[in-house]
Amino acid sequence: MRLGHYLQIGFFLLFVYAGTGFMWTPEGSKSVSEKENRGLSQLPQWSGSSIWSGQYWRGIENYVADHVPYRDALVGISKKIASWQGMSGTENTVILASKADNMAQVMKSASSEEVASSQATTSLNEASASIPSAGNISPVESHPEPSARKSEQTSHLAGKVLIIDDRAVNLFSYVSTAGKLYADTINRLRDHVADQLGSDVSVSVLIAPTGAEFLQSETLKKLSSSQQEAIVDVYRKLKPGIKTVDALALMQNHIDEDLYFRTDHHWTATGAYYGYAAYMKATGLSPVALKTYAKEEVPGFLGSLYSATLHKKLEKRPDTIVVYKPFVKHDYTVHYAGPLKMDLLDMNHAHRMNKYRIFLSGDRPWGQITTEVNNGKRLAVIKDSYGNALIPFLLPHFSEIYVIDPRQFNKPLIPFLQQHNILELLFVNNSEVLTDTHFMQLVGAMGDAG
Repeated sequence: MRLGHYLQIGFFLLFVYAGTGFMWTPEGSKSVSEKENRGLSQLPQWSGSSIWSGQYWRGIENYVADHVPYRDALVGISKKIASWQGMSGTENTVILASKADNMAQVMKSASSEEVASSQATTSLNEASASIPSAGNISPVESHPEPSARKSEQTSHLAGKVLIIDDRAVNLFSYVSTAGKLYADTINRLRDHVADQLGSDVSVSVLIAPTGAEFLQSETLKKLSSSQQEAIVDVYRKLKPGIKTVDALALMQNHIDEDLYFRTDHHWTATGAYYGYAAYMKATGLSPVALKTYAKEEVPGFLGSLYSATLHKKLEKRPDTIVVYKPFVKHDYTVHYAGPLKMDLLDMNHAHRMNKYRIFLSGDRPWGQITTEVNNGKRLAVIKDSYGNALIPFLLPHFSEIYVIDPRQFNKPLIPFLQQHNILELLFVNNSEVLTDTHFMQLVGAMGDAG
């Protein structure tokens, strides 16, 4: 065997052993990828059943994939190449196919959150976007159901990120079966609550639109299903007595304000305020004026849509998070195995990658907010991450607020409501719950348990 062959074998073995050693270093065993803004797979715990089923070996495979040497650099190179492909048709507009599951972004532990990355691209020939008026939504009026043909036309764009100049949005594709499941699940849960807790229990539903609904270009808007029609379709399927919250119409009256982040799929605290104000209107109460709140700004936020694409135009113009500070005295306790005191607005995250975790300190299984308001009213909020920025505005109206995330909550819901004497229930979800059935399956399981 020639010397060159020995050298090749030697370099190969050196690479393998160096890579294996890297994975056992502190760098190789880190739990979060700051570049991708997501939790990394950890070494699985072995058991006879997990080895027999293959789950253990899949866990090992995921661990090795997530801790390969120089992974961050390789991810950056991959997404750079993808962005080159997407810019072939225009300098202003690009579609990136994203593997991110925004409905699964939960805190796996006190320090990690699931957000995934993206891959291939396709270009568009038209650019321009801002936030326009698009008419009002009226959940009590009769509207035709969204066109099945329209859903078919947009379904191939589901899960894709549209970048217009320095702004990104998730394209929206309504799935009628997901919308029906959403309504059926809440109707069934409302019946269970009424049977167990009495007919006085109030149930409200707020489906928040996402940024794609506010695109100005008619060509770009056609890439998505109408969220207005989708939300109305779901609201019309809810039983009488369930309050529907028209957040979209109120937000359209404030289109000149920053309602959504440019680099993240969430609404801003300003957008969330108008969702809260719409909820107050639906329940016959008056919202606290936004000018009542002291503000603090947190610059340098590159959110989930940047993490999903690593697009340079987004990177060059980070968002600034505006925080409205609660003036009502309160305590906030989150629950994992036991209670843990936290800040409702956790400014520790102002210096970290995912600054949106400032709100409620991120997604947790459940939390309890106790306020100085002495009216005896208790509210449970069943929410995805859109609820995080809205919930602080509720403090002036309730003695206690219970925050429930179905993606982590592992208790039967009805006994939980009974235990805490909760007679008001609010669902706060963004419209992506109407594109997939997984979230509402979790809600249904939570409501049916116990």
